[in-house]
Amino acid sequence: MTNETKIQHLGRVGLGYLVAGIGYLIFGFPFWFLNAVDIPPKGRTIFSFMFLVDKSFPYDFDFWLPFFSILGLIVANISLWKSEEPMLQNGSRKWFCVPIIGSIFYFLGIWIIFPFTPLGAFLIAVGMIILGIITVKSKVWHGWRQFIILMVVCYPFVFMYPIVILTGARPPAMIGLWGFLWIAMGIAVWQRSKELNFKFQTK
Repeated sequence: MTNETKIQHLGRVGLGYLVAGIGYLIFGFPFWFLNAVDIPPKGRTIFSFMFLVDKSFPYDFDFWLPFFSILGLIVANISLWKSEEPMLQNGSRKWFCVPIIGSIFYFLGIWIIFPFTPLGAFLIAVGMIILGIITVKSKVWHGWRQFIILMVVCYPFVFMYPIVILTGARPPAMIGLWGFLWIAMGIAVWQRSKELNFKFQTK
């Protein structure tokens, strides 16, 4: 892989995570400031284990916001895999398939909430934990950036899942706050791309 190609991939990663993070912030805004109420989507159950939403491509903002946010995650995860970062050994790249598949399942969950949404969230969490550990061990990223993946993936386990377990309902306000960490992830990768670009230009 050429240096230019790696930098281009990292640029897409940063943009994808920024889009996802902004999407989470927009989602959380009405719950923080407008006293919005979380309304479950309307749909129907088929085959006793699949829940389909009523509209495939509705003309409302609540559909397109997660559509583009999750699409940003897919682009970012695939581009991060292509960039061969942030690990030293190519053997570690096989673990990227876990969050990539998870983000695709999560995307399908826009239409078929169950089982794709919980399955996708689980795979993303497991995959990002593995990648976070690899990032810390590889020391390819330095400073706060080497811990950002673990920070992103630990947030729902600390601030979201306990609330779901205790109340039985998702915490939309806390989900929205997750956007700040995804934006930080995007900034971390963007800084890495600029760092590599400067390094290659000064050689």
